[in-house]
Amino acid sequence: MTKSASKVVLVTGASSGIGKAIAEFLQSKNYIVFGTSRNPSGRQSSFPLVALDVTKRDTIKTAVAEVIASAGK
Repeated sequence: MTKSASKVVLVTGASSGIGKAIAEFLQSKNYIVFGTSRNPSGRQSSFPLVALDVTKRDTIKTAVAEVIASAGK
């Protein structure tokens, strides 16, 4: 999935609504997009969803580490 020329973005709340629309728009502009959701299992999207609850520091660290591991940056 690594595209060194593309920028990587992490969109919180991307499982639905405005967050999902923003993530899809950025993906259409050739950004490498990762979305977040408190419970991403079973959610359908055209970009990877990672678990993240912005009120829990440990999930923030885990989500960022997952994006870096997957995207390489």
